[in-house]
Amino acid sequence: MQIGQKKVGCLPIVAGILGLALLIMIILFVLQTLFIQKLVVMAVDLAEVEVLTQTKNLEGVDPEEVKMTFAGLRKALPRGKVHFRKARTTANYAQKARGDDEWTADEVNTLLYMINETIGVKKGEK
Repeated sequence: MQIGQKKVGCLPIVAGILGLALLIMIILFVLQTLFIQKLVVMAVDLAEVEVLTQTKNLEGVDPEEVKMTFAGLRKALPRGKVHFRKARTTANYAQKARGDDEWTADEVNTLLYMINETIGVKKGEK
């Protein structure tokens, strides 16, 4: 080695590989976030259809209120306006209420109230 020469080595190659790996991880993160968002919206759509189907003949349940509640939930999810502790409580309530395969009007109205509380909508604010 002569005076004034620098030893280059494999540092640029390692830096390039690490940069490429970082770029791939960022792309995968964005794709994963979009996939999760779409999956959650699909689950909300399925839940809405299920509630509307189960309550179509129940007196005391307004189908428009069901639609407005789930529309509010669809809007709140991408913005991150969901209280996940309340969402877990709401999901547990829905499972217990659905345990006997029959919804009552009171159970559905309670579920709608809990969903509205989860997304921060007070009665009358819709």
